[in-house]
Amino acid sequence: MKYIISERHYIDVLLPVATEGVYTYRSEENVAIGRRVLVPLGKRNVMGISLGAVDKPDFECRDILSAPDSLPIFPVIWIDFIKKLANYYITSLGQTFHGVISSKVIASEPPEDEFNRETFPLIPLELTEEQRFITEKIPLTGFSVHLIQGITGSGKTEIYLDLIKKVVAQGKQIMYLVPEIALTPQLIDRIKNRLGYLPAIYHSKLTDNKRNDSFWRFVNGEQPVLLGARSALFVPSSKLGLIIIDEEHENTFKQEESPSYHLRDMAVLYSRMNNIPVILGSATPQSESIANAKAGKYNLHFLKTRPGSSELPAIELVDIKKSSLVGGIMTEYMYDEVARTVSKGNQAILFLNRKGYATSLFCRDCGALQQCANCSVALTMYKNSGRCVCHYCGTEYKNLKCTECGSEEIVDAGFGTERVEELIEQMFPGKSLRLDTDKIKTFKQMNLLLEDFRKKKAQILIGTQLIAKGLHFPDVTYVGILGIDNILAIPDFRAVEKVYQLIMQVSGRAGRGESKGKVQIQTFMPDNPVFRYIKEEPEKFYEYELSRRQQFEYPPYVRMGRLIFSYSKEPELKTVTENVIIRLKNEYPEAVFYGPAKAVIYKIKNRYRLSVIIKCKTNKYLDELLYQSGNLFGKFKTGTMTMKIDKDPYFFM
Repeated sequence: MKYIISERHYIDVLLPVATEGVYTYRSEENVAIGRRVLVPLGKRNVMGISLGAVDKPDFECRDILSAPDSLPIFPVIWIDFIKKLANYYITSLGQTFHGVISSKVIASEPPEDEFNRETFPLIPLELTEEQRFITEKIPLTGFSVHLIQGITGSGKTEIYLDLIKKVVAQGKQIMYLVPEIALTPQLIDRIKNRLGYLPAIYHSKLTDNKRNDSFWRFVNGEQPVLLGARSALFVPSSKLGLIIIDEEHENTFKQEESPSYHLRDMAVLYSRMNNIPVILGSATPQSESIANAKAGKYNLHFLKTRPGSSELPAIELVDIKKSSLVGGIMTEYMYDEVARTVSKGNQAILFLNRKGYATSLFCRDCGALQQCANCSVALTMYKNSGRCVCHYCGTEYKNLKCTECGSEEIVDAGFGTERVEELIEQMFPGKSLRLDTDKIKTFKQMNLLLEDFRKKKAQILIGTQLIAKGLHFPDVTYVGILGIDNILAIPDFRAVEKVYQLIMQVSGRAGRGESKGKVQIQTFMPDNPVFRYIKEEPEKFYEYELSRRQQFEYPPYVRMGRLIFSYSKEPELKTVTENVIIRLKNEYPEAVFYGPAKAVIYKIKNRYRLSVIIKCKTNKYLDELLYQSGNLFGKFKTGTMTMKIDKDPYFFM
């Protein structure tokens, strides 16, 4: 890039906007790369990042209003990282910048008060021989990827914290990234007790002030450890020494909005760019990670035992077809186990993958499934609030009448956590708590509820995926899993893996104390291979899953992309989609196309959706095809029609 010396400097500025995002402005000074700059954009002022000086363009430029920081906040390597991310996911630089870091954070001001770190008494813990062996195998200099596959409760966190202390002693910083649902007081307390201080905490559910404070304390080097969710990867650091991704299998690490990046993959890329190690941990890694370990790209480490005397729980399958149901929900076997657990003074967890009271509503007169008028999605009933809700557009329906015949005779089928809670409350009054996103809206509410359960104010915890991982309750000796079969019905090649991961994770909540744990799984399909592997040979699941993926040509053996076309007018949407795909098929004969087809959820917020899945043998070929799809769509689209490019898709609804 050519720099100039004149009375006026011309600076390229990256802005967090949905366009290409790079605009040229005039400045009285040569603003260094990475400094924040406030610039006018249309009728508003926007905070962006200087990309450095350029030659005077052949168009009139507006002036930079201010550059509030004396030194660059965003290192050059961070800017290069954002460029690589945008290139990989075929997203504009502005949209990428907008999608990875909050505009409020970018525009915030550093705290003026002096940072006083509160210290706490250290609670030392001796690593087991197995844990120590792994820490000694992980070098803390240079780039390397380490996948720790440890059974639930085996002490992966203790390995992370031991390595964190060593990296802090080198004067470097650490990013410790977890799924947002894992950010519980239990985890924060464990970190505080082992390090002697609290980490900076960064995620989207924090207040703006708290998130901004964590951002600046980490950027300024005042806080060596940043604990956060997906977005924390994009907090800049000039002395990063280690990145940890815990629960690396979690689907929430894949961003659904543009840019549709996967945190694990981008963390590996960022570590390589910074020449530092990255650690991936999970009891149930994704098959892609296991394949990378087999190929020698990742270093694989095993934790096969739990510290102390606790053992993995026994797992039992219950065939619903051969069982009597209590309240139409729970088999008698499960009821007996819950009753036995409560009578002994122990605790139980009941897991269900669906919230609400009824997950399907039908008309008694004409039999029609009751769907949202704006979306092709079944309504969910909430009995306590007397409402029916669409979980895609948020529309609420009161005094529901049949959408087909107008009848008021609406009956419910299926069940969610609210209905399970009602049944449990009838059988065990005052002994249950429910944890799902309808009842719990904030981290504070969740923490208070979990604290009540820890203090044994209730013996039965009912919940969705919020209770599946990251929780340690020594008195939980029983886990009952209901309604898991619905995941296997989802049109997703990862459905089998998701069932395996979910069951293994939630099963790990049982038997973490001195008493032996037990897990029961209710299913209509006890002969499905996934249940056999879970019950008898969990260590062989990945052989089965990778073999299945290879046979049917799914990732990691092919590269996959998905195009989602959306528009309010159905005929025009179909015409444009077909025009784009016909030309892509002609230009890229080696690719395999599935569709256009109606998306599983065909209509959301009165916009119809068509989906196309694409398989290619190489990443380069897929990239060329996806870039060209954007060009073709630009020629054919009309009105507010959109086309989303999702590379390495994880969501197929």
